[in-house]
Amino acid sequence: MLDTALGTCDPGGFPNGRRPGDDVVDIIMRVAMGYLLNTTAAPAADLPLGDGIQQNPGQFAAVFPYLNVPNAGSEN
Repeated sequence: MLDTALGTCDPGGFPNGRRPGDDVVDIIMRVAMGYLLNTTAAPAADLPLGDGIQQNPGQFAAVFPYLNVPNAGSEN
């Protein structure tokens, strides 16, 4: 159950929804390793797992459709 009273609780993000800046790969890796469990049940839960690709607000436009034009050669 989500506790929306917590400052870190954001029910609008992945997996309940998805914003362009949600780093889905990092989220899934952390959950798969036990991020939602205590460290006794999942010793790797606190590791900073991820694919190493950082998101930043500059990647997205401020208005809809929010996504920038793809880099040349990446549309295939």
